[in-house]
Amino acid sequence: MLDVTKKSAAQVRRTKEKVYLVTLGCPKNQVDSETIYASLQHGGFLLVPDPGQADILIVNTCGFIQEAVEESLDAILELSTYKISGRCRHLVVAGCLVQRYGHKLLDMLPEVDLLTGPKVASALGVILASHVKGSTFKRTFLDPAELHTMDGHRYRFTPPPRRSPGVSAYLKISEGCSNHCSYCTIPSIRGTLRSRPEKEILTEAQILAAEGTLEVNLVAQDVTAYGFDKGPRKGNGLSRLVQKLLRIEDLRWIRLLYCHPAHVEEGLLKLLGEGEKLCPYLDLPIQHVSLPVLQAMNRPYSEDELRRLIERLRAVCPEIALRTTVMVGFPGETEHDFEQLLTFLQDIEFHHVGAFCYSQEEGTPACDRTGVLSASEKTTRYKAVMDLQAGISMKKNRDMVGSLQAVLVEGHHEDTPLLLRGRTKYQAPEVDGIVCINEGHMPRPGMAQVRITGAHIYDLVGEIVSS
Repeated sequence: MLDVTKKSAAQVRRTKEKVYLVTLGCPKNQVDSETIYASLQHGGFLLVPDPGQADILIVNTCGFIQEAVEESLDAILELSTYKISGRCRHLVVAGCLVQRYGHKLLDMLPEVDLLTGPKVASALGVILASHVKGSTFKRTFLDPAELHTMDGHRYRFTPPPRRSPGVSAYLKISEGCSNHCSYCTIPSIRGTLRSRPEKEILTEAQILAAEGTLEVNLVAQDVTAYGFDKGPRKGNGLSRLVQKLLRIEDLRWIRLLYCHPAHVEEGLLKLLGEGEKLCPYLDLPIQHVSLPVLQAMNRPYSEDELRRLIERLRAVCPEIALRTTVMVGFPGETEHDFEQLLTFLQDIEFHHVGAFCYSQEEGTPACDRTGVLSASEKTTRYKAVMDLQAGISMKKNRDMVGSLQAVLVEGHHEDTPLLLRGRTKYQAPEVDGIVCINEGHMPRPGMAQVRITGAHIYDLVGEIVSS
């Protein structure tokens, strides 16, 4: 058992080892990495942008599907070379991959010194400070139940203050998921739904706003399930939380990501129709519309119910931008099922669509289903979805040309300092397109009025009118 009780706070803060961290996976993982960053800073570590400069390398992994597992393993093996060619002395692997495969990774990855799941994110600075000061553990899988605080009491995993994330931030409102979709590994990796205390979320949002954050993006495995674990399913926990977030004066935009279609309630619809701060945007991952496929996925709704929900959303908020995610190639998906999905996407015309091919994940109920499609057939269906959506996205973007939009300018474009990049309230960070700004100047990131002058399939082009 790891014991850090003998390390004083002063000893921990004198570490000054250099650390490099790479983050893989979804925005929930990004939030975990920000917690790790804060914990490392609290522990006295210096964060560096180059793995070749680091004494300690950390990979915060994803293990959701096989493709993510392979990406995580590749990143680990790539960084392990710095133990030979660089100054690296310790390689740490954290996150969902570790939580999914546990002790097995010790045999699979002899290059790794420490394995730890996502629950340990807020304690990692203390753990590593103890490690580099001569703690005896080495090549260890760290169970959070084994961690003790510096005063001898069990560590409560209270997140430290996060590092300043800039003008936009993700705000995680719950952990885990209790929906149990038949294809999903998340409940086994992150556990069942555990909503964060409302007061804790509001305090974090107030801190972010005070540090200059203008946009918060609420994330969870299912944000609309917020509060379901706190008592009877009244179904309005999220809308109550959002109402209180809207009162934080310095926040300009609040955005909702990962909203389960079966859990969107009337109070939330009302807020979308009323609030200026609540972005007219909803991420509504439907996965499919064929009833046999939805039932096999354990998704409790029908195509008719989805159509009625979307009609209601557009009635209360006509300008709303809807994003969805769909899965192709689920075991047993027929050609008719797939054509039904394409017809639905053509009819609804979502602003943004993400598609992915079904991945057969060990331990999930869907893994044992028959009727598995070939990789080539899944790829063909994936391309058909994306080709259809490309035309829809292009049309919607062209409709915006000539309009004046509020844009959150985030800084220089990653490809050239001659362009700025930003997003309208209809574009979520990372998953949607951006506004490429080729005329105008901003002394620092922030809000600007931008005239849209051009359109591409996913991105817009604009010029700053005022800031």
